[in-house]
Amino acid sequence: MALIVLVLVPYLTSGLVRTYAWIVILGDGGLINNLLLDHGLISSPLPLIYNRMAVYIGMVHIMLPMMILPLVSVMMGIDKSLMSAARSMGARPSTAFWRVFFPLSMPGVRSGCMLVFVICLGFYITPAALGVGRCHAIDLHCVAGP
Repeated sequence: MALIVLVLVPYLTSGLVRTYAWIVILGDGGLINNLLLDHGLISSPLPLIYNRMAVYIGMVHIMLPMMILPLVSVMMGIDKSLMSAARSMGARPSTAFWRVFFPLSMPGVRSGCMLVFVICLGFYITPAALGVGRCHAIDLHCVAGP
């Protein structure tokens, strides 16, 4: 239950706000570069923003709840006695996980992947803000044409 709360609380914040938070964190004067500069690990700021990696970080952060929620709902529906039965039949915990729990959780993985994929097809804000012309989304290419 705590996982659901930890996933849903950030999801209540706008995607635009979370994207601009990443600009503050990854920027030249951002949190990560300042920490690295203060500890003497680097001599000049790293280019952490306005590249493909920044877009990936932002998109994963925004899409993570869309993947976790279907997974949690499917995993909560798996009967725990199945794992106990596998253990009582002599299976090690890792074997019970991979042979019983993991296959039963695959519908959540499939639905989460499909949901995230479809939503990512319509992403405008994060690639535009964190990529700034260097990293384009598929939808921008479709609208702009050849």
